Amino acid sequence: MPSKACNAVLAKSRAKYGKCLKDNDYRQLVECKTVPEVAAYLKTRTCYSRALTGLVESDIHRGQLEPLLRQEIYLDIFSLSRYTTDNALAVSDFVTSKLDIEQIVRCLMMLNIGKPEEYALSMPISLDHFTEVSFKRLATVRSYDDLINVLQHTKYYQVINSFRPKDGEGMKIAEIEIALNNKNYSMAMEAIAKMSNKTEQKELKDLFQSVFDFENLERILRLKKYHRFTAETVRSMLIPYGKLPKRVIEEFCAADDIKDVYELARSTYLGGHLSKLQYYDNTQISYALINSYCKHHLRLSPNPTIVMISYIYLKQIEVRNIINLIEGTRYGLSPEEKIKLPVR
Repeated sequence: MPSKACNAVLAKSRAKYGKCLKDNDYRQLVECKTVPEVAAYLKTRTCYSRALTGLVESDIHRGQLEPLLRQEIYLDIFSLSRYTTDNALAVSDFVTSKLDIEQIVRCLMMLNIGKPEEYALSMPISLDHFTEVSFKRLATVRSYDDLINVLQHTKYYQVINSFRPKDGEGMKIAEIEIALNNKNYSMAMEAIAKMSNKTEQKELKDLFQSVFDFENLERILRLKKYHRFTAETVRSMLIPYGKLPKRVIEEFCAADDIKDVYELARSTYLGGHLSKLQYYDNTQISYALINSYCKHHLRLSPNPTIVMISYIYLKQIEVRNIINLIEGTRYGLSPEEKIKLPVR
């Protein structure tokens, strides 16, 4: 990457991170008593003013606010990606593909409960021209065959077509989501493998594989806590990439309970990361790990692609924090309860 482009990505990524929510913003948000109050604060006091321009706070509800917030992530991605190389663009495509997959799965869920028309109520229309999938066309889906037709000329077609329900069968939404995400993970790793700069390749591979380990740890903990799946079933639900040896993953999957998984994790490189974290619930672990890991790289890495991807992950976590606070506000949680929801 030319030096000017390197400097632009580094400077712009760090400048954008400097505009992210601060502790005081979170304190103000947890004090909001209604969703319109949250929307008003975000619109007038934070970097989300651009995404919420023209919003009438008194008429807003959670289903409308979430797509507008997510839009900010993808506007940032595309504003940063124009300074990067083709290989770095292929890596950032991993993030935009996650948006596609989220929307495909949401469309499937609405179709599964017999209310496909409700998908249109929360789809991010303004992002349609940024992604491979047309969300407007997803809103017209009324059957699984419709979905196959909408995705026919996309990279998701093969997976969706392979899960076409047979007569009398229901849709295997969880399996479809896993298959779509695994394809996305595979494409990201392939993009990294093609990079000519071996230093950049090694650093990016380390970042992605670490993130995959963090996400797998959380999945295992969640599955152990709420389900009684066999080790083989748990293994089938994990991301097939990461730094942890296969033997260690198998031990995680075979562990009897959450406590055993924690003990095993502490004996790996994850132990050093876990010892530094503060979190209130197992569902926060992967986000807390990613948050800590990416903050370190964003501040210290000289690699522009690493800094850009780190910022994107941190922005995703911030939007998730806001959505959780909106939900907490909507359900009347106290400020003391809501302050535990964000991962910082």
